Amino acid sequence: MSRTRDPPAELAGGRSCDRAISTVMDVALALLIISACVVMIGVYLHSDDDSVDGTRADRASQTLSGSTITITYDMTAENESGHAPVDSENFEIPDGLDPDESPELYRVTTYDSASSLLAESALVAVEYDGTQPLAYADDVEASVDAAIRGQLVGSDDSIYAVATWEPYANSSISGTATAGERPPRTADISSTSVTVSTRMAGADEEDYEALASSFYDAQAAGSDGVDGTAGTLAELIVEAMFPVAETQYALESTRTENAVTVYDYRQLALAFGGDDLKAAVDEEITGVNPDASAANGQLADGLADQIAEDMRGDPIHDELDRLFAAHPDEDEFTTAAVPHLEEYVSIETVDLTVHVTDQ
Repeated sequence: MSRTRDPPAELAGGRSCDRAISTVMDVALALLIISACVVMIGVYLHSDDDSVDGTRADRASQTLSGSTITITYDMTAENESGHAPVDSENFEIPDGLDPDESPELYRVTTYDSASSLLAESALVAVEYDGTQPLAYADDVEASVDAAIRGQLVGSDDSIYAVATWEPYANSSISGTATAGERPPRTADISSTSVTVSTRMAGADEEDYEALASSFYDAQAAGSDGVDGTAGTLAELIVEAMFPVAETQYALESTRTENAVTVYDYRQLALAFGGDDLKAAVDEEITGVNPDASAANGQLADGLADQIAEDMRGDPIHDELDRLFAAHPDEDEFTTAAVPHLEEYVSIETVDLTVHVTDQ
């Protein structure tokens, strides 16, 4: 089943193409925010009313969602730790495409609504166990922030937006991106929060039923049910990050999209499971017959244990245990469990909070 909402839009070097230069970058690579369209935000926020009323943040959020903006970021740029993606041992420069000789091939230009792109940037900034695997996340976020400050009219710090991604409640896997300047605690602030859909595909009814069934099967077999659910959830998350068809295309390419996709896999594998998982994934993504589906399976296996641990520490564990005891029939259990899992899982959405202060 397809796990992407929209076809990828951009290729490295800013050229429009059927496919983005990455897959985490398909959901995220097309990142972030802010061009001249954002100018209207500053104008809109500074109307004739001198006070910060309760609707200012709502209007700012609506403007973000209604503004089409463009940004460019660079895969050769160093992050805050001084590391550039192209300098990593996990980034293999394609033959004949040296970044020093063809730097344009490592720049990405993309556009979308401001709120959508800020949400996508949170995906690129994914963190796991305190580590941010993708070094280009800093440049994406910096590009957004600089664009906002440069484009807002009258006041570049009147708006502060925070996008947060958690694929499930209280997840160890999360991403956060911000735009604007954090307002002081003493400032008069108007705030609002909305949910923004990303390019990632979310779980559908069949997926939620599979999550419930995997819990039931594991619990019925004498194991902890969340161990079963965690494996299924890991598969959904990884496939959302690396949609099989698009990823397979990238892995078979000889262009920069291959280098970035391989880099993304390796970096995430290191974060999720260390050198052993990286080696296992590497076998599936390199060579003459790369296999995106098999690579996703390896990555999901490495992620499943952490998801199970997260679930054991969340109220969802006790709730599913209670439902299992109350509904010994699998169909009845699945029917009862699905609404709780729908509330718990949010792979495809990002929470966006917008703060507005008077300047």
